Amino acid sequence: MIDHIVTIGGDSDISNSVVSIEVVDQIDTSSDPGKIKVVLANRPSIMAQVASWKPQTTPIEITLKNWVYGSGQDYDYSEYAYSRYAKKSEESYLVAYGHLVGISRSNPSPSEITVLAECDLGHLADALGPGPKSAVVYGPQQRDSPDFKSGTFKGWTHEVLPRVLALHKSLDITLHYQARTIEYAKEKNYNSETTFQEVLEDLAADVGAVYYFDEDGILQFRDPRAIRSDAPIVLDPYVLNPNDTDSIVGHRNRVTVIGDQTLADGEMGRESPGSEPLMYTAEDQDSIDEYGVLEAPTDRAIWLGNMDKVQERAELLLNFYKMFENATTSPVVVGIVPPLHSLVSYDVFLPIDGSTPTKATVSGIVIARNITYDITGLRTELTVSPGALDMETEAGQSEIREFTVDI
Repeated sequence: MIDHIVTIGGDSDISNSVVSIEVVDQIDTSSDPGKIKVVLANRPSIMAQVASWKPQTTPIEITLKNWVYGSGQDYDYSEYAYSRYAKKSEESYLVAYGHLVGISRSNPSPSEITVLAECDLGHLADALGPGPKSAVVYGPQQRDSPDFKSGTFKGWTHEVLPRVLALHKSLDITLHYQARTIEYAKEKNYNSETTFQEVLEDLAADVGAVYYFDEDGILQFRDPRAIRSDAPIVLDPYVLNPNDTDSIVGHRNRVTVIGDQTLADGEMGRESPGSEPLMYTAEDQDSIDEYGVLEAPTDRAIWLGNMDKVQERAELLLNFYKMFENATTSPVVVGIVPPLHSLVSYDVFLPIDGSTPTKATVSGIVIARNITYDITGLRTELTVSPGALDMETEAGQSEIREFTVDI
């Protein structure tokens, strides 16, 4: 039996009034927050609760429950398959956490109330603002101006990100950092007009990470191969449509990075241009042979001052683009909600000339989900990236720093 728990405002359980739930979330670099839509029955008993909900500040949490089959079994696809699965158990899926952005009464009918919410990435569209005499900027100018555009930005990625997030005025953030780190020695042009999303985007590109708010409302900043499941989640008992799609949407197989060999007479010395151009192009020859050249936008990393760093960044970006190879594979499952950034697998049956179907296994990482829940049941359309499994781990485990911090 499928069931649900929906709380709004921290302690308002409105589960009995839920008509339908829809959650759309994803891992990508477009800074698009996850969307939550809950339709409620317009009952007098919840009017006082609804009136107390304020957009932007009221939290919402959604949990779905279902009976699922045990894992690790050799599945039998005969007509009696379901009777021979392992014993079922009740699983709870914390599907989404975020904050309200709007409440629409009498929509789509007078008998219903529509509640719209987003994950907290939407809050990070705010600009950094003037801030305290910059927690990020160092040098004599720090005493004169709180603006981020002045001074020299130094430090390590894992140190800079919490400092910048701590400048947010209204959002309490829990950050889980599990990615490689690099040290900055040249200026970054963050300023009071830079948004928190732009900082996330910039730092993620520097270390080849992905970022997203997970179902618990935790900001995940992770190496793409630092997936959130120890073993593949086998979807076979739940697959409604075992889609397998070849595509190159978003995929790139040639990346050029340009650095800046600016020289200085000292830490605060007068700068002068270097004599050698710092430009490197990384190519995936196997992909080029298959698809032709798919050119990425030129990356101008002006804070990189030597060729080794420029080459390293080009290879890092080339590796990152593998996530988008065949990344429109979209299986549909019922009764289960795999987490974002988890590893899943399922079988696709390929008929060959009318003979007995041949089984092929598709494995990949979940990079997007469209979850719908109503009287007809629980259905999840997944976007799976098989190409992500071809990504190389850019840094060894000793070089990947992991920590969780409340900001």
